Amino acid sequence: MEVTSIKCPNCGAGITPQMRACEWCGEDVLVKSFKSVASMPLPQVNKYMVASQAATEAAGDTDTNLSVGLCFLKLRKYEQAVAAFERAQQDNFDNAAPFFYAAVARLAGRKPFLCKRVEIDKMEEDLNGALMIAPEAIHYYFLSYIGRDFFKRKFIKHEPAWETLMEEAVSNGLSPADVEEFHAMTGTPIDISLD
Repeated sequence: MEVTSIKCPNCGAGITPQMRACEWCGEDVLVKSFKSVASMPLPQVNKYMVASQAATEAAGDTDTNLSVGLCFLKLRKYEQAVAAFERAQQDNFDNAAPFFYAAVARLAGRKPFLCKRVEIDKMEEDLNGALMIAPEAIHYYFLSYIGRDFFKRKFIKHEPAWETLMEEAVSNGLSPADVEEFHAMTGTPIDISLD
């Protein structure tokens, strides 16, 4: 049996694949959200990628696949990110993040209008999966964004209407900061205001 050597991406101390925080520096070993990786310099993202991939090979669980996917998303390697998020979705019925981030990765830095219908359908499938697990404002916002930028602009009738989804997002607590964070993550321009 081969022992996998993994180093903490923060301090370089030896860690095991099961560890979620380093015993030496106390920092998280895996990336848990895009917000945590968004402002990281690329060399630091690379360290997290190496640690996450080593942990995935050893443990192969949802958290490690999610971490790998988030690193790929930050690096704009969208196909690899989608593959990692799909692995994280398997047998996962309590975490909406892999479903949401898979939809973000499928967008691949484009506005929905530029996507193919099959890509939009997969995004909607992922987002509806996320909504079933944890209905959050950002999930409704993303569906509304797709509805407005893809279906409305292409004159395709689609239910629910983007306005209905936007109302649902706002009633679930969508804030201007959420919208900014979403568009920073997707690399798309903000073209609607909540004010």
